[in-house]
Amino acid sequence: MDCRGAKMFAVVLRKIHKKSNLEGKFVDSTVKLTEKAKLECIYPKKAMIIQTSWMKLNVTHKENIAVLHPIYGVHIEEKYNGRIYFENASREDQSLSFINSTMEDVGLYFCSIVTYPDGIWEKVIEIIQPADVFEVSEKQNNPMFTKPGGNVTFTCPYKTGDSVQQVMWERIKADQVDTIVLCNSSGKQSFGSDFKERTLVDCSDQANSMIVIQNITTSDFATYRCVATGRNKTYVMSFTVAASRDPKWFIIYIAGGISAAVLLLVFLLIFCITTAYHKKKKRKRITEVLPKALYSTQTWPADTYGRPDFHGTRNTKRREEPSLRQTEAVYVNCRNVSHTPKKRPLDSFLRMK
Repeated sequence: MDCRGAKMFAVVLRKIHKKSNLEGKFVDSTVKLTEKAKLECIYPKKAMIIQTSWMKLNVTHKENIAVLHPIYGVHIEEKYNGRIYFENASREDQSLSFINSTMEDVGLYFCSIVTYPDGIWEKVIEIIQPADVFEVSEKQNNPMFTKPGGNVTFTCPYKTGDSVQQVMWERIKADQVDTIVLCNSSGKQSFGSDFKERTLVDCSDQANSMIVIQNITTSDFATYRCVATGRNKTYVMSFTVAASRDPKWFIIYIAGGISAAVLLLVFLLIFCITTAYHKKKKRKRITEVLPKALYSTQTWPADTYGRPDFHGTRNTKRREEPSLRQTEAVYVNCRNVSHTPKKRPLDSFLRMK
């Protein structure tokens, strides 16, 4: 027996040992301990839920944890107050969630739902240490495709080379393993609480095992595994179930993509037109204002002559000539002439008379 087969064989033996301790009942789900562990408990049928009780196996007795009542509400024991909560306490979903879980939370838990008219429905969940690994075979992974509401069929052909004592079917998720059904060599069937109402199985054939899971939900899109155990060897085969592509939804996705592209083009076109309009309006405003600004800077005021700080460009030559007459000195070479005017002969003659 190889290491992987020995490990699988040990897991199956451990689950069988748990069943004997639980009065013939086996573990429906195995959850790995995380900081915020969640124990799923969803009633699979439509019925009136009268009360839900959560308990933990404490050595020899069951310890009460919490009680949910549709009228009186939620009651949590003092030991667990502030450490657990119900995220979605609807009529069917009675799942329990932990806050900052510790190693003390490792153990067996019971979700017991009292219904009318179906009676009591119970689910057993085990929290294991985080060191335990949910090992899945990577070599044998057979993909299957379906849509919600459909059915899937799994067939596990035995290759143990020995008579098969029991076959275990499981659904595997990241931090949780759910038991679907356990078949033994006598033909006895033990179903998991979540699959009893919607799983068909044939345990009579010693050559292979086949199961049919009906009414697939989104939670069923996961990895599945069959573990066939003989006296000296364990055979493991895994499957995956994924959502099939509906042509109708594919057309809707294509139409949505085209609509988004058209809207983007329309937006870009509007943006370009608006930008061009604002630029044109801005150029028109500049064209109207610029001539007035140039005219105001080129017009000469009446008292600009003789102003050295004036910077006009019009009639530059005229403006410079007065400045030359004012600044340049004119020199004349002449004799010293007396300021006494000469008497003219006519004036002397008139005075004598």
